[in-house]
Amino acid sequence: MFNQYSSNHIQKSLRLLDLFSNKIFIKYTLIPTIPLLIFAVIAVDPYLWVGSEIHHFYIELFAVIFSGVIAFYYILHARNLNDKFSLFIGIGFSVSASIDLLHVAVSYSLMENADFLKYFIPQTWFAGRIFLSSMLLVAIAKYSSLFPEELELSKIDQSDNQKNQIMRTSHPLNLNQKKLDEKLQKNLIIYLIFLGIVAGIIAIVSFFFVFPVSVLDDYSLHRPYEIPPLILFTIALIFFYKKRLYLKKDVIYKGILIYLLVDIFSQIIMSYSIQSFDTAHNLAHVLKDVGYFVNIIALAISGIRYTINLKERNELIQNQYEKIKESEKIKDEFINIAAHELRTPIQPILALSIFLANKKGAIEEYKDHIEIIMKNSKRLQKLSEEILDAARIESRSLDLNLERFDLLGLVTTMISDYSNQADGNNISVLFVNEGKDVESDMQGKKQEIVKLYVYADKDRIIQVLSNILINSIKFTKKGNITIVVKRTFNRVFVKISDSGPGIDKEILPRLFDKFITGSPSGTGLGLYICKNIIEAHGGNIWAKNNDENKGATFTFTLPIVTQKLVQLDNC
Repeated sequence: MFNQYSSNHIQKSLRLLDLFSNKIFIKYTLIPTIPLLIFAVIAVDPYLWVGSEIHHFYIELFAVIFSGVIAFYYILHARNLNDKFSLFIGIGFSVSASIDLLHVAVSYSLMENADFLKYFIPQTWFAGRIFLSSMLLVAIAKYSSLFPEELELSKIDQSDNQKNQIMRTSHPLNLNQKKLDEKLQKNLIIYLIFLGIVAGIIAIVSFFFVFPVSVLDDYSLHRPYEIPPLILFTIALIFFYKKRLYLKKDVIYKGILIYLLVDIFSQIIMSYSIQSFDTAHNLAHVLKDVGYFVNIIALAISGIRYTINLKERNELIQNQYEKIKESEKIKDEFINIAAHELRTPIQPILALSIFLANKKGAIEEYKDHIEIIMKNSKRLQKLSEEILDAARIESRSLDLNLERFDLLGLVTTMISDYSNQADGNNISVLFVNEGKDVESDMQGKKQEIVKLYVYADKDRIIQVLSNILINSIKFTKKGNITIVVKRTFNRVFVKISDSGPGIDKEILPRLFDKFITGSPSGTGLGLYICKNIIEAHGGNIWAKNNDENKGATFTFTLPIVTQKLVQLDNC
């Protein structure tokens, strides 16, 4: 039993230490307490600032205006965000403004009746304070809470927050939540009616009766009726920290925090006011106005931030909408392109297959037909592979089968493989290694060259080289295609330049995006796949138009096998 008590005591002590080390507590409670304590000490001297009925009238008039402005903005805030917390506080300030208006109007009209003012002013002050303090307490204790993303700031387990957030967004209209909202709504109405009736009765009765011990001349605590609202304001402040509302990003909550502290001291100072319009009386009224003004500043800053955030969100939504429209447009274009690309090889395959099925004789007689079927089948296979590769990239499941191979030997072999395609277009292809000509043309004789090893997926690198070479041959009707292979300290650069028309300037910035093509045929997936293959290897790929619009150059880089890696591979 003793150990349990000690454990609880230690936990409470640690919480208290955490509170005093909290930056918000220091900035918005401890530091403001210093000047407020000084005002409380100054107010002990009743004759330091003796005011008059007209001074009281103007101070209270400011209170009416300020509280009216606060009520309007809080209710507007509640309407915009469907926030019961703001609604409760807004109604609290509106009723308080009405009582203050009654207070100031009657005080001004009957300022010559000193005996009436002696009791009427503190009693209506009490009516307004008890109502507002009750409303703030109920709003903070009952209708305020932190969202999961705000709880993250207090170092609560992130996974729990994500689960809570998923539950909150996935089931916003579940039955239990509806019942809770209905219950809170009923409670809100009950609280408002009850507190409004209490405050109204106190304010009206103060016209005709003097409350028991309303003002005590013979005791240090001259106005004991200030103690109940003082206690309520203090409890509201405690609940504010207990519910960690200081973690709220909205500056409104910082304004409420300072306002609660100012009101606590205004109640303390008012409690030892000896007579109307003495130092304590005046300072308490001024502090009330200061609290209201702090709230107005917080609301104004919050409104400005809300407007800025709303504008930024609208711009973000508009940008996302434009991207979605563009994506839908590209997707529609891709569907049309894919349908056309699929139809083109399927038609001859189907037609020739039906033709051959009805023919008799030796297969050699129909060799040309079979070659057409094979050619279109390969085209169809390439299209399906591109679509599958794009799907793998999107799902992050593109696998690489890394191996050590000679990149220069691979490039040499590929040049020979593509010689037939280039010859028909009267194109010569130069292969340059480290700045020295190694083969003069596509049909050049094999020569001994320095080997350059890379650690990569050989089939995927062939896919990249094939795609770029086929594009260069397709767009280059006459001229040269130059392949340059150079190495730096730890990277190899492969450049493929052609003398074609170059890349359309509108397409160039998005050349490696999905479904982008400058050709009437093709899916627009080839270069997108190439980019992702090269980046998966830790390299980069880019393209640019050559000077004077004489063709284009594609460049990609790959890491070179280090000596350590080569040794491991040979083991």
